[in-house]
Amino acid sequence: MKKIFLLFTLLVSMCATCKAATAAEVRTLVLYYTYSGVTETLAQNIADECGGTLLQVVDHGNYPRPESQQTYNYANNERSQIDAGNWPEIQTSVDNFDNWDAIIICTPLWNGKMANPMLTFLHNHADKLDQKQVALAVTSWSSGITNVVTDAHNMLPNNTFVGNPLHIDYNHRSQIHDMAANWLTTLDFEAPVANKMRVIVGDKTFSATLADNNTAEEFKEVLPLTITMTELNGNEKYYFFNSNFSANASVPDSIRAGDIMLYQRNCLVLFYKTFKTSYSYTRIGAIDDPTGLADALGTESAIVTFELVPGDFIKGDVNGDNEVSIGDVSALIDYLLGLEASSINAAAADVNTDKEVTIADVSALIDILLGIN
Repeated sequence: MKKIFLLFTLLVSMCATCKAATAAEVRTLVLYYTYSGVTETLAQNIADECGGTLLQVVDHGNYPRPESQQTYNYANNERSQIDAGNWPEIQTSVDNFDNWDAIIICTPLWNGKMANPMLTFLHNHADKLDQKQVALAVTSWSSGITNVVTDAHNMLPNNTFVGNPLHIDYNHRSQIHDMAANWLTTLDFEAPVANKMRVIVGDKTFSATLADNNTAEEFKEVLPLTITMTELNGNEKYYFFNSNFSANASVPDSIRAGDIMLYQRNCLVLFYKTFKTSYSYTRIGAIDDPTGLADALGTESAIVTFELVPGDFIKGDVNGDNEVSIGDVSALIDYLLGLEASSINAAAADVNTDKEVTIADVSALIDILLGIN
């Protein structure tokens, strides 16, 4: 009772929040192009500060050097060609960006706009960068960076730009380290949502990726789960839950081996063959590589375990014991009151998913325990 009294006594003055992730808490790629070396220095400072991976965009090697009016004229003519749809060659190409959650773009300003090699790289990789979080850092002599920002948004229309762009002009080059460090603290990147689980059948373990929907989020809450799944039609195993999940069913183009689906609102289906269907399902996820899945499941009923991989979480599992109980309420109250030195799983504690851990999450957690939707 004393703990509850303290909690409500402090409600008015307390503001305990879990901030969005910084660049040091997500997998960050520091992408840069440099001509004179200034932007490289900036990129290195940023990468050192946030633990990011450096990647240099290498140009075609034909720009006049050292920097001169001839260089500016060459770049300006090249930009005219870009505007006409003729993109210059660059030497850097990336197959995918799956290893990074956020991209920090470091580029110089040329003739008031983004440097051509970086512009070309973004053009060449826009589809692969789609949906990534992006931050922008620009070096210039003295010009404003408005057109560089416009270029970035035009090249990456489907990306979320985080924070205000960093601008390092000539007068501030000696302050690159401090300015970069301070700027990084303002970047509230969103940490990636846990979406991986294991599917275990006998002595075989398969990696699976969960869908980004409410059904998958609710499925996480019942994990870990070991069930006996019944054989059906020589292509699937199924299991009926006693309660319903959210559903948003549709007829898929086809069922693929490894698909994990919800049929109606309470039937979990694990498919081990690929085929066409006219039935409607809500996707929960899919096994990444279903090779060997059919043999592991066999032709009879099978015992299957679904579990989140280490590092993933169950919403409401504040104390990290893989279940949601009254102990999580106590742990969350302790955290909010500053009574516990031990850390909590902040992502799991953000029960109402508003990107903050506050008293509202205590209420939402109690609702989960009471079965209130």
